[in-house]
Amino acid sequence: MRLYRNISDAELGALGAVREWDQERAQNLSVPAQAVWVHSLREKYHRLDPFDPCLVRTVSILRIQGDVIKTDFGSYSVQTGKNIFYACGCKRFCDCYGQLYLLTRL
Repeated sequence: MRLYRNISDAELGALGAVREWDQERAQNLSVPAQAVWVHSLREKYHRLDPFDPCLVRTVSILRIQGDVIKTDFGSYSVQTGKNIFYACGCKRFCDCYGQLYLLTRL
């Protein structure tokens, strides 16, 4: 699987997250838990602050249901950590799809 390169390793480290998605770790999370969400096209919005909440935010993982991670900011694949079903939760049509990054300490 090709990893998103929408955030640097240093930025992820400062947020307390890791780039590599670990499906097994995600499947076995104790919920509620937190993860970092990054807009998949973050570099497209270079005029915004790179840590604007529209582009990078901490989300709460509410439950894991089969192959789906349900958060307070949409649904994500347990296998990849990428958005499924819905956009990021904004009230209008947009391209706000993103990637979850697991925190180093859960």
